[in-house]
Amino acid sequence: MPHDHLLLIYYLLFLAARIRGCFRRWQQPLLRGPEYFFDVPVPPGFAAGAGRKILQHYRMRMFIPFVLDIPIAITIFVPGYIQYFIWLLLAQMALIHVNHVFSVDIAERQARQLSTAETEQPATSLVLSLRTRRLRDYSNLKLEAAIALFTVIAFAALVRYYVAAPEHHDVRLVFGGFAVLLYTQLGFLFAKWVIVAWRTPVPQAQAEEHLAAREEARKLYLQVCDWSRINSTVMLLLYPVLLYASPVNRGRYLSILFIAALAVAVLLAIWQEFRRKQVLAAALRARPIKLPELLSPAERLRWPLCYQPSAPMLVLKGARGYSLNLANNMAQFGAAYLVGFVALVAALRIGR
Repeated sequence: MPHDHLLLIYYLLFLAARIRGCFRRWQQPLLRGPEYFFDVPVPPGFAAGAGRKILQHYRMRMFIPFVLDIPIAITIFVPGYIQYFIWLLLAQMALIHVNHVFSVDIAERQARQLSTAETEQPATSLVLSLRTRRLRDYSNLKLEAAIALFTVIAFAALVRYYVAAPEHHDVRLVFGGFAVLLYTQLGFLFAKWVIVAWRTPVPQAQAEEHLAAREEARKLYLQVCDWSRINSTVMLLLYPVLLYASPVNRGRYLSILFIAALAVAVLLAIWQEFRRKQVLAAALRARPIKLPELLSPAERLRWPLCYQPSAPMLVLKGARGYSLNLANNMAQFGAAYLVGFVALVAALRIGR
């Protein structure tokens, strides 16, 4: 089967998974029952009365990513610019999550304006888990050793391929894809560190339930990061195989690779849906409680970026929504990583 057709099938499956996600998020504001809209306590009949437009607008915002990226997908597939397909997928995944976070925040703030002041009082006391979370406590040493070993093997195979006849090889062609895949793998490792190090206070009431819910969510996100790192490692191993293969066999290997990737993607989607339901069940056992403002009224919170050394949180919530706190070390490392990724891609493109 031509590679273009395989990529189109992959995109259609990804599109189907996104539509399934829309069905899942459709009822998300009402999962806690008629007394809540998301995590905001509301009067009875809110969703059918005063909150009807808020619910409709929230559901309409779910389709913003489709409106933006379907025309882009057409401009990629119709002329045959298949090399940009992976960038489209990465942009889509980022846009979907960012759009959902801000959409939920907008809906909650609108619902909070219509709820009575007595229904949602900030927690009077907070607790912070004293347990020190370390990245190695959430890592499988055998898996980490395997990822490191196979990465070294893939790099050694590329060096051997290049040294064998360097005058016939382009260094960017041989090592460029490896560099991007390795940098992506390190990015998922950085994401694991952020997830483990992320600390937020919880209300003293039902503290165990809140901590258990966040631990379940943390484990799911870490498992997704590990699966992504495994996928990157497999691609690192297959990259030299494709270079060593003859042009006739290379197309056959690519077809097998894409078909295997489709099968794995379907299985992972089923597994992730099962784990998401477990995380949701744990979250519903904890009654939502509004946390008090961590910033004083004198401290202005700029959106979407701010610099607040007095609040050592990665993300702060202000009047206009969430803001990334650039005073946090994780935000600074993340900015450096993105700059490095752009520089790497630019360096690989220059001189082509």
